[in-house]
Amino acid sequence: MRIQFLRNAALVLAVLLVAGCANSPFYHRYVMAGQVVQASDGRTVICISEPNGAEVGQVLDAYRTVFRTDVVEEGESDWAREWVGKVSVDGIIDEHFATVDVVEGKVMKNDIVELVR
Repeated sequence: MRIQFLRNAALVLAVLLVAGCANSPFYHRYVMAGQVVQASDGRTVICISEPNGAEVGQVLDAYRTVFRTDVVEEGESDWAREWVGKVSVDGIIDEHFATVDVVEGKVMKNDIVELVR
């Protein structure tokens, strides 16, 4: 009984700590950077993590994390990145977010974008 209570208390504490980090610069720079936060008809928004995180006209590759069912080796990752398209930055909303146009493919919420190098 006491162990279950301690587990539940630790879980609640962890959730509160993580929720408190959601607005911190660390969260935007290292956790959310490059994430598609909105993808609806006519409007796609990404997190750029910092004021100079993107420039209008930049082309970014878009990826989706997918669960792999073909993993056979122990220690091999069950997750893979799948290329899903390209986006072009068309406007900066504020220091954290930018709007993009989908140039190629199908981009969805929670996909990841990276600068084409």
